[in-house]
Amino acid sequence: MKYYMKMTLRKKLMWLSVGSVMFATIVIMTISAINTVNRGLDRVDSYKKTLLSERMSQIRGYVEMAVSQIKQLPLEEAKKAVLSMRYAENGYLWVHDYDNVVVVHPDSSFVGIDQSNLKDSNGVYMVNELTKMCRESGEGFIKYSWRLKDEEILRPKLSFAKAFAQYQWIVATGIYIDDIDKAVEKENEHMIYTVATTITIQFLMALAVAFILMLTSKYFVTTYITGPLESITLAMKSFKNDLTISVPVSSDDEVGTLGVWFNDLIGKLRHSVVMVSGVTNNLHSHAAAISSNMQQQSSFAVELASSVTEITSTMEELSSSAAQIAQHSQGVVAQTDKTLEQTREGAQDVENLTAKIDHINQDMQSNLKEIVALGSKSKEINKIMEIINNIANQTRLIAFNAALEAASAGEVGKRFGVVAVEIRRLADSVVESTAEIEGKITEILDAVNRLVISSEKTSVMMQQGQVSSINTVSMLMNMVDGVEISADSARQISLSTQQQQIASTQVLLAIKEIEQGVRQSTDSAHQSNLVAGELVELADRLKSLVKNFKIDSSSDKPL
Repeated sequence: MKYYMKMTLRKKLMWLSVGSVMFATIVIMTISAINTVNRGLDRVDSYKKTLLSERMSQIRGYVEMAVSQIKQLPLEEAKKAVLSMRYAENGYLWVHDYDNVVVVHPDSSFVGIDQSNLKDSNGVYMVNELTKMCRESGEGFIKYSWRLKDEEILRPKLSFAKAFAQYQWIVATGIYIDDIDKAVEKENEHMIYTVATTITIQFLMALAVAFILMLTSKYFVTTYITGPLESITLAMKSFKNDLTISVPVSSDDEVGTLGVWFNDLIGKLRHSVVMVSGVTNNLHSHAAAISSNMQQQSSFAVELASSVTEITSTMEELSSSAAQIAQHSQGVVAQTDKTLEQTREGAQDVENLTAKIDHINQDMQSNLKEIVALGSKSKEINKIMEIINNIANQTRLIAFNAALEAASAGEVGKRFGVVAVEIRRLADSVVESTAEIEGKITEILDAVNRLVISSEKTSVMMQQGQVSSINTVSMLMNMVDGVEISADSARQISLSTQQQQIASTQVLLAIKEIEQGVRQSTDSAHQSNLVAGELVELADRLKSLVKNFKIDSSSDKPL
């Protein structure tokens, strides 16, 4: 059984077909041989009965002829007439009365002797039984064993006796029938030869038919079952990350439907991977741009902090350098506005990136639903197999009822009973085959479940990227707020320098506020730079993951 479980489906179906054909051939040959032997035995038995019937008619005719001749004769003349009657080589008639006393016999030593106790080696009382039959029915036959004079071997003998009421006689004669056994033996030998020849011819014909059926079964199994299944199995084994594979579909049955579902699944997965590849490229490029901008903003923030420090150190020379402070403050305002604009653009880019990641996640969820739907469709095949099993069980029940009806029909229903048994065995074979097919469908469901798990992992990674993008947007927005504060401070400095009436203390306070805002801006720019680096790394990982799949570039184009 373990070896059978390790066999391929092709070998299982072939062994099942060969076993069914050979079993049916053996059953048919056995039934045919039994029928042939029975017909031969019936023919031999009929031949033996015919020969025996001829002998019975023969000796009955002799006795009835004797009785008809002595009806009009006196007693003594009747005795002489019976004594003179002969037939064949040693055939004769005898007469005994109702008391089993011999009245007429060719051997005078028997005349007048009571033969009631005369019996053969098997304990048959010949004379007594003949007298009893003639008393009850008027005539009768009896078989017993007897020997001829000068012979030691007992030979089978058949006797017939008829009552002759006129003289209270029983007229009888007997004939040896061992030649019948010899003739039957010859006929039996001829029958055995004929039966052996017939069975041999039937066996050769059955082998030829079985061979043709096995070749036909092999063709259909290979062409319509194992061939397509092997193509699908080979495609699944060689799948790995190659999304260009497909299986040929040559039928509309369950195997063909499985091939169509497999090709459709591969096509949808290929399309999804192509879309992910395009979005990944965009994500990588945008992330690189964001990282570059963040580095520029960080450098500018450092420079701005240095300028504010210099402004603080030269506050004591306010009167002589007021014009220079005004000029620098105008430059700070312009640069801050520029930084604010760039920061807003970076935030918008990251928001776009977040939307695209969300779109990818939705596509992955859609693909996941389609994979789950494929699993549901595969489960529907199990329902079909349950229907087939129910039909097979009903067939077995019908076969069982048919066997009962055939058994109650007696000899007439024997052949039909054999057919009913074969139907039931065929139904059992169908149940076993459907169990094997259910096992293969379970393997397909396992493969679908593995695809679901892989898709869910990819979805989780996309969600993590989406969360990182949202965090980046939040940080950029915080940086925008800081830059806006810096811009307001710079405007205040510019306004202060233009208004010479404001005290130097107020200018110093404003410069300190500018210094604090620059520090916050520097920290925000540094944090944004780290987030942008992580986003670049995430984009690289997603790009490497997509590159593992082999995609035909002519069939789909990335978004």
